[in-house]
Amino acid sequence: MSLRGRAGLRHLAIAGLAAAALAAPGAASAGPTLALDAQARAAVPNDEMVIVLAAERDGPQVGALNEAVLSQLNAAIAEAKAVDGVRARLGSVSTQPNWTREGRPQGWRVRGEVVLESTRIPALSQLGGRLGERLQLASVQFRLSGERRQAEEKRLVAEAAKAFRARAADAAAAFGYASYELKELTLRSGGAGPGPRPMMAARGGVAEAAAAPPLPSEGGDSDVVVQVSGSVELKP
Repeated sequence: MSLRGRAGLRHLAIAGLAAAALAAPGAASAGPTLALDAQARAAVPNDEMVIVLAAERDGPQVGALNEAVLSQLNAAIAEAKAVDGVRARLGSVSTQPNWTREGRPQGWRVRGEVVLESTRIPALSQLGGRLGERLQLASVQFRLSGERRQAEEKRLVAEAAKAFRARAADAAAAFGYASYELKELTLRSGGAGPGPRPMMAARGGVAEAAAAPPLPSEGGDSDVVVQVSGSVELKP
């Protein structure tokens, strides 16, 4: 091929590239991409109470111990279910051998738990006090109900989104750009409340369990957090 022919092909190639660039103006005007995050947080009063009560027995026969413990727990569940708004269920049940100081087996210990839950905190507190006269109070916990947490997260999503947009606009202005375009978003929610409060209770019979301390009535707050993370492209 002659030099004139090669020059003509080169001219056509350059013209083709220029036409492609004109056909895709977005590629030439794409701005830098920024990764941003924002969050909204609220401390919300806990509206649900959880009580864990336990029954424990020691003796030589596992079968008799299981029967005694489960009988106590089932009676507590039946009494709890008679209270409007209270949910009751069987918790963990464990069997362990007892040992002497010399390391020899000496009978068995059976322990079982019942879990009570309700948003009617005064009613559950009174029920827990009654049952605590014959069962051990293992722990008391306050938390947000699922309905309350969902409603609060819905409100906080709007706040977090507003904060994210404001931060993106501020970042665009700080770097000399007129606007921005959302490219990617991730939404996360979470939070934590106070942990369970263990209650001091001695192992043994009803007389010992009757000395259980009064139930706390202050539920405290739980933190609810909604976080928005993502990336934006700055626009001139």
